[in-house]
This record gives sequence, C-alpha cells and structure tokens, in this order.
Amino acid sequence: MKSDRLVIFAVLFIAAGAGLIFGFTDGTTALNVAYPISATRLHVDITTTGIPALLGAPLMAAGGLLLFFALVAAIASQFRRPEPARMVEIPTKRREPFNEFED
Repeated sequence: MKSDRLVIFAVLFIAAGAGLIFGFTDGTTALNVAYPISATRLHVDITTTGIPALLGAPLMAAGGLLLFFALVAAIASQFRRPEPARMVEIPTKRREPFNEFED
C-alpha cells in the first residue's frame, strides 16, 4: 500500500481544518520579553465560534488520523520483499506477415 495519497489527503484535511479555525478566530495574542529570560511570556487567546469550529476540529482530527495511517503504511512498506524482475521474451526471428495464409 502506497502512503502517497494518504499523506496528500491528510495534509489537505489538516490545512482545511486549520484554515477554518484560524481564519475565523476572534482573540488576542501577546508577547512580553523581559530581562530574566524566565520572565518572558507568550499569551495566545484563540476563540472560534459557529460552523468553522464545528467543521474545523473534525477536519483536523481526520487529517491527523490519516497521517497516522500513512505513517503505518510507510513503515509496513519498508518490510516488503522486492518483487522479482520479470524477463520479457524477445523474439529472435521475426515472423513473416500473413504467414498462416501461405499453403
């Protein structure tokens, strides 16, 4: 099983969910830098209400689940045996066209 399509869909779902959640966000963000580095603070207040919150969270969860399945598929594909190469039979002598009609 190839994990290419799973990764593509996972990224699309996560991007759509994050776009809905952060696109309709009503909140504040603050960054306070202070001299003892331990006093530096980052405060993020995110509030999304309505339909974007109802659609965004499940889309991000589905994207995360697909990303997990893609990881499992990628790991499983590493342990498969390579298929043996098939030899193509190359004719050594060309047959004459319409040879079956000669008597």
